[in-house]
Amino acid sequence: MRLALVIGCLLLASGCVLHTRSPSPHPPPPPQRPVAMTYREAVNLGFNQCRSRGYECRLKDADRKGRDVWRVKFHASTRRAKGHLHLDFDAYSRSLLRVDDKVKAHRHDWDDDDDDDDRRGRGRGKKKGHARRDD
Repeated sequence: MRLALVIGCLLLASGCVLHTRSPSPHPPPPPQRPVAMTYREAVNLGFNQCRSRGYECRLKDADRKGRDVWRVKFHASTRRAKGHLHLDFDAYSRSLLRVDDKVKAHRHDWDDDDDDDDRRGRGRGKKKGHARRDD
């Protein structure tokens, strides 16, 4: 009888043993998507790009094109050239996607001594205000 009692206790004890396991690890949270840049940040990046090209920059417009692209537009100039500079930035990675640089030299640079055509003036040639009888 004692033997039956001991065997019974062993069977009950083995069923009552608590198994402690480490809690199942939670998967790490997914990396957060970067925050889209703001208007001010897009304009500052644009000014940095514009100035790094040697231009005097005046902001024309900045707007978000779709969800992922900021387009920043400038009036750009130097002492001898003027035009516009359009920049496209990725709104999340902040990388420069596209540059449209249309800054060109002035047509009539009267300070340039090497260019003889500018000193001749207008009125030479056919149909430019120069009459044949004036020769």
